Amino acid sequence: MANGKMKRWTVLIIVATVMMMGYVFWDIVSPLSTTLKAPITEGGMAWSAEEYGFYAGSYSIFNIFLLMLFIGGIILDKTGIRFTGFLATGMMMMGALTNYYALSHISPHENTTLQFTLFGLIPEHIKTQVLIAALGFGIFGVGCDLTGITVSKIVTKWFTGHELASAMGIQVAMARLGTASAISFSPLIAQQTGIAIPFLVGAALLVLAFILFIIYVGMDIRQDTHGKLNEGDSDKPLEKGYSLKSCLVNLASNRGYWLIALLCVCFYSSLRPFLKFATDVLVNKYHISEVSAGLIVSLLPYGTIVLTPLFGSLYDRIGRGASLMLCGCIILTACHIGLIIPWINATWYATIIMILMGVSFSLVPSAMWPSVPKIVPLQQLGTAYSIIYYIQNIGLMLVPMWAGNLIGAHTSSTGHTDFTVPMLVFICFGVASIILSAILLWFDHHYHYGLEKANIISNEELGLP
Repeated sequence: MANGKMKRWTVLIIVATVMMMGYVFWDIVSPLSTTLKAPITEGGMAWSAEEYGFYAGSYSIFNIFLLMLFIGGIILDKTGIRFTGFLATGMMMMGALTNYYALSHISPHENTTLQFTLFGLIPEHIKTQVLIAALGFGIFGVGCDLTGITVSKIVTKWFTGHELASAMGIQVAMARLGTASAISFSPLIAQQTGIAIPFLVGAALLVLAFILFIIYVGMDIRQDTHGKLNEGDSDKPLEKGYSLKSCLVNLASNRGYWLIALLCVCFYSSLRPFLKFATDVLVNKYHISEVSAGLIVSLLPYGTIVLTPLFGSLYDRIGRGASLMLCGCIILTACHIGLIIPWINATWYATIIMILMGVSFSLVPSAMWPSVPKIVPLQQLGTAYSIIYYIQNIGLMLVPMWAGNLIGAHTSSTGHTDFTVPMLVFICFGVASIILSAILLWFDHHYHYGLEKANIISNEELGLP
């Protein structure tokens, strides 16, 4: 028993570290937005707000238009964790290296004209550097989200019937550590070594992530050879036990699952695109340096490092998953509203807002991701997560592009930006997440999904003495 516990927690640390390194690269550009938009003579790349918004949204572009997440979920359920993990971590590496190449070897003076502008969301005349960087970020996005789906299935495989929400909470906490590290140190690295070097550091970390996944595969092969965790949990392909048609039919009729999927896209559309612009918001409204703004914004993910496992443990032991999600959505929306109050411009106030956002960023994911296996069977979990990620990616692509265009439209000739209108976009998604989480709580009471129940199965429930 003790040996099995040590193995599953070792596995968790390995795969959570892989995911953390993905989040380092995902957010490494967030605090550099002001620098990227600075004139070339001042060490910037002269990106426009629209170009930066396009780059931020390009993370999701292949996942959406090429259905890569949907295909990836099917690959995961059909071929297993190991092959999918190698594919996903490899794509993260390739995308990161493409990003670094664009920032270090392509001149910001070169321009390209695009025929497809996605109804004006993509600039028609765009820097070639931005276009290639966006290509790399899109490849990275496919790998990162596919890694997220794979890691979620790994954690479910090893922790079902044990500390599932706590494990997922720690996984999310380590991902937030990656976000916090990127936001904190990326501008410092860029100031000392140039704007391309943070991307090189991120790419090097993803090489290490690929190596760590190889180590996990060795552990997983030994586990499947010498003993099963739960029946049906081995990594053998599921051709006989998996039917895409029946999987999609089951998911299509599962109302609780779709509520979680819609809640996911609204909550993350309210928060993750905001993080891409948060440093700019603080620099413009509170008149502080980019480094200081980055440190304040980093309080948001740093707070989640402790709180997410804590809330996950709470869910494991006493339940209340749907209630935790509702509370988190209310806090997030209140924080967005608080940021647009015009007469409060103190940095201590912004600091409190970021800390409270961190509480929200802990509450919702710590309850949302462990709730999916309560509604969806393990054999369909890869496809289920991939659909959620796919829907989430629609928001993660369109909202940053939308916000970038709104920011460009509300930036004066002196460079000052009024963020009120862009912030209203994030507030609307927050309100939608409140409504969806309230409906989910009501559904749980009436259809008995078990979201308000504890995750740890007691000996009495297992029929053991």
